[in-house]
Amino acid sequence: MQSLAREVERRMQRLAEASVSELYDDPFWFARYGEERARRFGGEDAVFHVRYLVQALEAQDAGVMERYARWLQGLLVPRGMSSRHIATHFQGLYNALVREGLTQPPEALEYVRAAETALEWPEGPARAVHLALPRLVPQTLGELATREGTLTRGQEIRLGDELLLQLSYLMDSLGARRPGLFVEHVQWYAGFWPRRDLRCSYRGLLEALEAALARDVSLSDLPRVTVATGLTALEKEQS
Repeated sequence: MQSLAREVERRMQRLAEASVSELYDDPFWFARYGEERARRFGGEDAVFHVRYLVQALEAQDAGVMERYARWLQGLLVPRGMSSRHIATHFQGLYNALVREGLTQPPEALEYVRAAETALEWPEGPARAVHLALPRLVPQTLGELATREGTLTRGQEIRLGDELLLQLSYLMDSLGARRPGLFVEHVQWYAGFWPRRDLRCSYRGLLEALEAALARDVSLSDLPRVTVATGLTALEKEQS
């Protein structure tokens, strides 16, 4: 394990750069934080991810990465990022490790996956929404198809990915017990939405999600009310 830790440390800069090489293909980052700031902080974060991975390998403890992931979540979610975005960073590191051939022994990959899993909210309404995702996504897409017309497979995939991002913001708001976080997200994201070039409006997506949440009997009313509050804020801004 120590030899793997040293090898990961030796390739730290290369792994960090590779882990974010495709990140900025998503226009969200530059729109939300500005290109210079996004690249600077994204690069710094990528190096920190590798440093913590080295520490986890040295200690032979996946908990090092799990605790780091939850600390990042607490730090970055209030700053406009979602847990899904943080997980994307870890996925980039996982892919970089694979490309570098650092797959055996498997602990480096396992510890990065552990960090991703640690971002899942463990209890309460946020956990309930997470467990309902396999139902909520197709139900929301079905509601959109009813309102917008039949969706192509490509449209379903893109809208499904976008829906998972919105649900990540919702779960973060519920998990942190700060409903205002989702409202703030909606208010900013409405202006960004045209950059996504998707078939439906942002309001339409949120309304379809609200309807799907209302139909899911496994969920409390809080997730639906949180989305409805976001829609109300959006309506006030646009009126």
